[in-house]
Amino acid sequence: MTVHTLDIALIILYLCGLLWLGMSFKKKSTGDSNYLLAARSLSLPAFVMTLVTTWYGAILGVGEFIFGFGVVGWVTNGLFWYVVYLFFGLYLSKKIHTSQYVTVADQLKHTIGRKTGKLGALFTYVMTTPAPYIFSLGLLVNALFGWSLWLSIIVGTVVSATYIWSGGFRAVVRTDMLQFIFMYLGFGLLLILSVKTFGGFDFLLGNLPETHLTWRGELPIQSILVWGLLALWTLVDPNFYQRCYAAKDAKTAQRGVFWSLGFWLLFDMLTLCTALYARAAFPEADPLFSYLVLADAVLPMLVKGLFVVTLLSIIMSTIDSFLFASSSIVAHDFLEETHQTTSVTRLTKKGIIVTLVLSLALIALFDSIIGIIYGIGTIGVSALLCPILISFFSKKQWNDIHVMVSMIAAAVVSGVWLIHGWIHQEYGWPTYVFGIEPMYVGLIISAVTLIMFKKKALPAARQEK
Repeated sequence: MTVHTLDIALIILYLCGLLWLGMSFKKKSTGDSNYLLAARSLSLPAFVMTLVTTWYGAILGVGEFIFGFGVVGWVTNGLFWYVVYLFFGLYLSKKIHTSQYVTVADQLKHTIGRKTGKLGALFTYVMTTPAPYIFSLGLLVNALFGWSLWLSIIVGTVVSATYIWSGGFRAVVRTDMLQFIFMYLGFGLLLILSVKTFGGFDFLLGNLPETHLTWRGELPIQSILVWGLLALWTLVDPNFYQRCYAAKDAKTAQRGVFWSLGFWLLFDMLTLCTALYARAAFPEADPLFSYLVLADAVLPMLVKGLFVVTLLSIIMSTIDSFLFASSSIVAHDFLEETHQTTSVTRLTKKGIIVTLVLSLALIALFDSIIGIIYGIGTIGVSALLCPILISFFSKKQWNDIHVMVSMIAAAVVSGVWLIHGWIHQEYGWPTYVFGIEPMYVGLIISAVTLIMFKKKALPAARQEK
């Protein structure tokens, strides 16, 4: 993509504005409640904007998936998720806010037991690693400016880390609100100018493979379903919980999820259509950078810079949210109990450093955006989903050790299944035992283990452990 001097000036202006906006909340973020949850005062617009922007950090992967397979990318990464969002909004959002907890681990600790809470904290921490999104940002900066990949990763990450270090959750929310505007503006302009340049649906119909416009494309049903199962991530994702905890009231939390669903649907339509235009117009392009290839062809100077800002906004809004959520887990769930004389704010800042170091290690180890997301999603959802659901809906008092055993069993089996599949690859794809995806196995192990222990669960009132 050709980036002109004025485009670069616009990008620099955006980054400076982002830093100023985030760091301007330093004085307003004094006190642990302010720093961690913005004093539990999120309004509906703020709730919606920060939740919507948090969910698209793998935007390059979205373009790659749709470029390669077509409309099925919306089915796997959109349609399944909408169903889970509805469930979350209807049955969990108000419960989460009313609990007045701080993290997902609190939910498990106070309804099941301390050991389950600690193990849950470990899994939620792993699931909120910003590693795949830091990697995405590095790839984008590397492609745009030709810097080395690791220099691109470090520079991009330092910007996000700087303002959340100073402003805490308020800085995350306020910068997300700015980034929300850019993500819709950039992709809206890209779609409008793509239609103007190439034509309407007839152009897509005449230049796309037939399977790209069918609901399943060329993917086997099991692959579609397992990607759909990743939507269950929503039910255990700390970023969703953090925003519900921070909402000013339970009604705001529920309405915020419903409004967010509408905005996700709109943005998914923008990313779907533009990726299809990229595939139809430039079938030989690198799928990972399909949006950049299309933007380079149809956008004029300055608007190109605006689109780069759009991509930066989408990725960086996810990095800051995941980085802050994981750092909050380190502080509240692991360090606070043994560092009672140290403020949670200071502990969270230590968590930021720890998380960044571990994220860079993950990137060096896996060297794959999809590999990191799929791996941590498979193991995390397998271990956490059933315990989270029983913590909200079961009327029995479950044995702390029994639930912990189910989590460990699900994580170990799904993890081994996953590693075995990646070791025995064929044509670059993992080959799983009996062709069964590891998340299926993990969820079955979790459910079966809990069913075995169900008779030992007591119909007693829940109490804090």
